[in-house]
Amino acid sequence: MLLSSPLLPLAFLLTLAVGQTLQLQEYDFLQFLGLDKMTLPRTFQPVPSILNKIFQDWEAAATAGDWQDLCYVKELGVYGNLLRLVPDQGFFLYLKKPFQDDYCLQKLLYFNLSAIKAKEQLTMAQLRLDLGSNSYYNLGPELELALSVVQEPHKWGQVTPTPGRRFALQSILWPQGALRFSLQDVVQGWNSNPQKNLGLFLEIMVQEGRGSGVNFQLEDICTRLRRSFHASLLVVTLNPEQCQPSSRKRRAAIPVPKVSCKNLCHRHQLFINFKDLGWHKWVIAPKGFMANYCHGDCPFSLTTYLNSSNYAFMQALMHEVDPEVPQATCIPTKLSPISILYQDNNDNVILRHYEDMVVDECGCG
Repeated sequence: MLLSSPLLPLAFLLTLAVGQTLQLQEYDFLQFLGLDKMTLPRTFQPVPSILNKIFQDWEAAATAGDWQDLCYVKELGVYGNLLRLVPDQGFFLYLKKPFQDDYCLQKLLYFNLSAIKAKEQLTMAQLRLDLGSNSYYNLGPELELALSVVQEPHKWGQVTPTPGRRFALQSILWPQGALRFSLQDVVQGWNSNPQKNLGLFLEIMVQEGRGSGVNFQLEDICTRLRRSFHASLLVVTLNPEQCQPSSRKRRAAIPVPKVSCKNLCHRHQLFINFKDLGWHKWVIAPKGFMANYCHGDCPFSLTTYLNSSNYAFMQALMHEVDPEVPQATCIPTKLSPISILYQDNNDNVILRHYEDMVVDECGCG
């Protein structure tokens, strides 16, 4: 029988501590991470600065003991506990006559959203187009950018896909840097009916007579633009099952008598190194974390002082009366989350919170 999701991380870490077989527990833990199997990324995707910033902010807050709402991304102003950077898997469309009609670039953008589970609620979908670094010293011509939703599958030999609703038309002075467009409604529709996810059609044209006053060669501009172009989709989702209000409350500190016995229930240090597990090939950050574990005896005489529950005290009392009643055991009484930045089998870069990953306090229960 498989363990329930909230207990999977702890069970896996305790398994590491006692040296039991990892095969089944590793599978369960990967399932908890939302992965079907160990990932082997084909190519390492660049981590956008926004994901790096969010991860570092969460790490700093955790180090300071300032636990924030793990189901709200304040940097983006949206609710969510799972952030994905989905890479573009589309292709450039090459015209028979290069740069005809001042077209500089035509591309089919496609994003594989199959990793998003049905129970995840979409809270944000942002298309990010990188047109090269900003430059104030080498300005090019003014460009016109058009984005449309593709209505019909692109057929072999077809010059351009069949565009549907156009949702963006913007004039920009190149090089512009990164552009962002909200795709909330579009992605919501794709999630409701995956067969409609045929991608986006992007066109970038040079506007005649509206350059920066600097002479430029159209072919050179378009070649540079194609070389520097990069597209990705930032998707934020909320899993209600993982964002329930926690019922755990931190107990008031109970003065513990000075006892030299090392066998009493207490927290032990346990550092999980992802490289030792072979997970460094897909876990981007952190390199590991201090998970800790609980171990030790819960004698009746000291149960009150070992951060125990009332039930543990009564169980210990009954054990003194009837030895067939098992003794209270040393268990975690306070746990805290961590954040993991990793890459899945679809080459998505994912930032996700995981509850109950670090043992902070132990007690008898």
